[in-house]
Amino acid sequence: MKKYGAIFIITIFICVALYGVFGFLFGNGGDIAEDAIKTFGLIIVVLLPFLIAQMFYVIDLLKKNNEKK
Repeated sequence: MKKYGAIFIITIFICVALYGVFGFLFGNGGDIAEDAIKTFGLIIVVLLPFLIAQMFYVIDLLKKNNEKK
């Protein structure tokens, strides 16, 4: 499980860093709607690494099942 935890932590750092860099480059701020969109974007950025880690887990699980046959 440490492997999948490491994948999750690494991808969350990369996603948050990219989100921050691109948000800084393209955002001018000041609008309420823009702040709401950034909030939902940050939520999505945090949830995507969880999905990536789960996909790695499923791939490894399928590999183990194929090796048993």
